[in-house]
Amino acid sequence: METLVDNDSGCHSGPTAFEVEIGDRNFEFERVEVDDAVVTGAQVAMAAGKLPVEDFVVLKHLKSGELESLRPTESAELSRKDTNRFFVIKGGDVNRFFVEGLSMEWPRAKLLAWQIKFLAGAGEDKSLVLERDGVDQVFDDADEVDLGGNGTERFKLRKRRKTVTVIYGGDIEFELERRAYTTAELIAVFGVPEGYRLDLIGADGVFREMAPDESLKIRDGMEFGSHPPIGQSS
Repeated sequence: METLVDNDSGCHSGPTAFEVEIGDRNFEFERVEVDDAVVTGAQVAMAAGKLPVEDFVVLKHLKSGELESLRPTESAELSRKDTNRFFVIKGGDVNRFFVEGLSMEWPRAKLLAWQIKFLAGAGEDKSLVLERDGVDQVFDDADEVDLGGNGTERFKLRKRRKTVTVIYGGDIEFELERRAYTTAELIAVFGVPEGYRLDLIGADGVFREMAPDESLKIRDGMEFGSHPPIGQSS
């Protein structure tokens, strides 16, 4: 819902108003209009209905993709040409991180990979990658990314592969198109014996039988197995 805000005389929309997008921790946005060409962090928080303003961190999403915090008394210029985007998040200390050299701040310890990509202006064709000690960790968009460690995390963006490699039966590799598959499709791809049940093997080594009507978005390195129905010998 669009909220129209006039800092001097109540709520109205005028031809001189500046449109502002204000996002929350879930990256859900509302649009507000303000008459001032320069706003303070406190004004942004109040426009979003977040009080007391001292309990919230205001972040300006710069045109470059960077995020920078805005103190309650600190001001920021608005633009009629570019998107004026802010985040107002309840929290205290901010966690700093970098994406392709872009400086980011966030007042919570975790973000989803797609949210970090959104901030950096990356599209569906890019994957978020954490490079550490020579080992790359590639995140799917729905993965939760921990920003609250002792150091400052530095992420890269890499062209997303169109395929992923999964393992069936302990050592048989299959290179599959990156998408969601039904249980029946995976059974056919792996050549699971007729009547057997398909298992997804978790990172902890625990087997979980997939439901017949289940749909699963596959990821690199996923492992699968199979077993005969209960009461049937293998």
